[in-house]
Amino acid sequence: MNKLEEIAAHKRVEVAAQKQLLSMDAIDSLAQLAPRATLSFRDAIRDTPWGIIAEHKRRSPSKGEIHQSIDAGEIVRGYRDAGAAASSVLTDTPYFGGSLIDLAVARNAVGETYPLLRKDFTVDRYQIAQARLAGADAILLIAAILSPEEVRDFTRYAHSLDLQVLLEMHSPEEIGHYLPEIDVVGVNNRDLRRFVTDLDISRQLASLLPAGAVKISESGIRGAQEMRQLSALGYDGFLIGESFMANPNPPEALKSLLNELQ
Repeated sequence: MNKLEEIAAHKRVEVAAQKQLLSMDAIDSLAQLAPRATLSFRDAIRDTPWGIIAEHKRRSPSKGEIHQSIDAGEIVRGYRDAGAAASSVLTDTPYFGGSLIDLAVARNAVGETYPLLRKDFTVDRYQIAQARLAGADAILLIAAILSPEEVRDFTRYAHSLDLQVLLEMHSPEEIGHYLPEIDVVGVNNRDLRRFVTDLDISRQLASLLPAGAVKISESGIRGAQEMRQLSALGYDGFLIGESFMANPNPPEALKSLLNELQ
């Protein structure tokens, strides 16, 4: 079992335990009645210069602790004020040190005008309902751990809750998971099976991605030159986490990058 399979297997056990406390029917009913109007994650990427999704991430299996003593609300508000299009909040606890509390705290900190992505390993509708209740505007689906049928089902369920979907791919074989109703397509430069990062993945897949889709490149992006090169290949945005979070002041790291891009 590789690391991605291990994480997905653990997530299924975790969700099964959560369902013992609150059933799928119950959480679905709550999510369907959620009063907050969601924002367009897709439009924020497309309409903001460079479409940066600035991530809040405490740790990772490959890097260990990145920036543990961090308040998610303070960091995400700082990202918004620095000029990010949106933010991604890691909510996996065992492997990344995050939680749904981080997402809810971030939502409370930024109010109702800034899109948030729940970044997790989605294997069940239950997590999509959780995302809606915690204040997300979009969810992540990882093609490598889902069948095309699951991608279709989860996308339709997310849309029924007014959530948008980021579908993440890593290889040409996973492009077949794409559906026209997907809101944003992401190419992850990090192989989550081995946690090896290579920006050539985005370069190789650029011409294979669906025409007209909003496209982002994720992971391993550290400088303006890389972003300019990938933008020229058709990428509309960039999900950046570790290079910001490794800085003592992540929003300042974002500001510095945006200054480079001017």
